[in-house]
Amino acid sequence: MKKYKFTLLLTSFLFAQVGTEVGAPGLEKPVISEEYILMPGDKILITVTGSTNYSYNTDVTYEGKITINMPVASLPTAQGVYVPQYDVVAAIPIYNLSLKFARDSLTKVFLKYYRNINVDITLIGMRTFIVFVVGEVKNPGSVFAYPIDRVSEIIKRSGGITSIGSRSKIELNRENQLYTIVDLEEFERSGELSGNPFVQDGDIIFVPKMEKSVIVKGAVFGKMGYELRVSQLTAAMERVSEGLYELNPGEKVSDLIDKAGGVTPWADLKSVYVQKGDKRIDINFQEILNNENSEANIEMQDGDVLIIPSVNAIVYVQGQVVNPGAFPFQPNLKASDYIGFAGGPLAEANMSGAYVLRGKKRMSVKKDPIIMEGDRILVPRQVFKFWQDYVEIGSVAVSILISYLTLRATTTK
Repeated sequence: MKKYKFTLLLTSFLFAQVGTEVGAPGLEKPVISEEYILMPGDKILITVTGSTNYSYNTDVTYEGKITINMPVASLPTAQGVYVPQYDVVAAIPIYNLSLKFARDSLTKVFLKYYRNINVDITLIGMRTFIVFVVGEVKNPGSVFAYPIDRVSEIIKRSGGITSIGSRSKIELNRENQLYTIVDLEEFERSGELSGNPFVQDGDIIFVPKMEKSVIVKGAVFGKMGYELRVSQLTAAMERVSEGLYELNPGEKVSDLIDKAGGVTPWADLKSVYVQKGDKRIDINFQEILNNENSEANIEMQDGDVLIIPSVNAIVYVQGQVVNPGAFPFQPNLKASDYIGFAGGPLAEANMSGAYVLRGKKRMSVKKDPIIMEGDRILVPRQVFKFWQDYVEIGSVAVSILISYLTLRATTTK
């Protein structure tokens, strides 16, 4: 790997630095003899049957060899049971051979000593080895691995990919060169195992940063593998997820919503929109669901924000504003934004006395708080204006009364 070089100074130091140990391996399917490659540390059972019958356990040595053992005598134990004794007559290399080819090699060796026999190899213990994980993972460093572990499992043992790490351009480096690019998003989509290869001794997994990304927030489920920023301010907002998702070339609105786990049952599909800087583009996602090739399914760009509002997500603005009423809730907007949606305050509005009503809680608008779903914004009338109106009405009444009395006095004369 051209970017990262590792020098192994001492074996004891290396194992002291290993961040995560593993327990017994979980098999996704039985080990296939044609696929499993033997390496130092594997434990095997060799069975000889036919004209002679015996078996013994052995390990693949650090040199990549296994021993050829043969019974030479049987000695009695204290209980009178005879236990066969074996002698090592040879050690043959099986390094980098599959179980099947190793069995064929062993058979040829044993046939030099016996006739009419069958030789079989059984894997009874898998080796562990070191894989290095670097880049955008939560716990970079050395990880214990089994030969049946895939890239996704090793990344999981490293704490998972960070919120800014790429899931589609992961480098698997082997023997100091790039072996393949791993696309975990495609693997999760298609289930194609070739996209999530097995690891080998000394592999280096490099998780780069996302080259491009889009924020998806609102009424989506969110998806494991991404960090979700979920507001805890109100019970209503617990339904709203927000996450940073990788954007690959050509991906559209529907692709990003799929990455975000899909829309929730309470999503307002006809009010979806994309925020591109200061520009807002309204999207009818119901139309996209009916036809993925719809023009509404626009291509996303780096830095876009895709928002999926909830059904009945309403904010009420009441009192001394131009157009009081209910307005669709939009995440992260403030009280001043919704007062603006209502046309702004009237001349009689008392903005210093305006407040937000959230359940039983009352908050002043002076600090321009962020508005939550279901909030009510009330803008009262100025008190002094209220009394001024009464004075004006009283003045008019007095004028009318004086005019009436004057007219009556004139008539009486």
